[in-house]
Amino acid sequence: MSIATAGIHDDEENPFLVTSPLEIHALLRSIAAKGALLRMHIEGRSVAIITTILAVDTDNATFIVDNSAEEDFNRRVVSADAVTFETSLDKVRIGFSVAKVDACMQDGRPALCASSPTSVTRIQRREYYRVDIPISNRATCTLSTPGNKQAKQFKLEIRDISAGGISVMDNDHALDNTLHTLFKACRLDLPEAGTVITDLQIVRSHDDSLPNGKPSRFLGFAFVNLSNPMNFIVQQYITKLERKLNAKRRGFE
Repeated sequence: MSIATAGIHDDEENPFLVTSPLEIHALLRSIAAKGALLRMHIEGRSVAIITTILAVDTDNATFIVDNSAEEDFNRRVVSADAVTFETSLDKVRIGFSVAKVDACMQDGRPALCASSPTSVTRIQRREYYRVDIPISNRATCTLSTPGNKQAKQFKLEIRDISAGGISVMDNDHALDNTLHTLFKACRLDLPEAGTVITDLQIVRSHDDSLPNGKPSRFLGFAFVNLSNPMNFIVQQYITKLERKLNAKRRGFE
C-alpha cells in the first residue's frame, strides 16, 4: 500500500449528501466490488494512505479496509478521533468520515474496521468540467506519433484537465489533429500528484491566432482505458488544483 501526503476535504463544494443506510451500504459494496482505491486520512495529520475496502457487513453496519505497511500509521489511525475516506467511482467523487477505526483481522491478515458512515458525500462532476493549470507549475504530456515505425516523441504543456481528459496547445502542428486519432501509452506528469500513463484520443481541434498574430492550435483529448489507479491520481491532482484556486480566491495564497 502506498503513502500519500496531505488530506483532501472539499468543504468549499456543494455536496450531495447520502444519508440512507441502504444506499450507503450499496455504495460501499460497489467501491469494494470495483476495487476502487480510497485515500484514508487522519484529521489534523499530514499523511494519508491509499487503501481498499476488503469487506462490507450490512447486518452489523461495518466495513473493513486494508491496513498500512507502516505500523506507525496503523497505531495513529486507531487512536484518531476522526478518519476520512475519499475515492472516485464511475467519475463520481465519494467522501465520508468515521469517528473510530479499530484494528481487526480479515482472512487471517491484519486489517482495519469501522462502523459504516452515517452520511456520504457524492459529487457528480460534469464530464467536461475543466480546471486550468497554473503557468507557474505546468503539467506536461508526452506522446508518440501513432502508426509510425520511427515514431517521434513530443512533450506538450497541458492547459487544463478534467475527469474526462486534457487539453494542450500544439502551436507547431506537431501532431495529426484528425478527430478520433488515438495516441497509445501517453505520459502525463502532474506536479505534486504523480505520473499517469493512459491512451488519449483527439475529440476537439481548434485553430486560432495568438495576440501577436502567430497561429495557435488547441487540441482536446479524452482519456481512453484509464485505469483505477491512474484515475485516482487524476482526481487527486484536480483536487489539489481546486484547493489552491479556492485558497487564492480567498486571499490565502
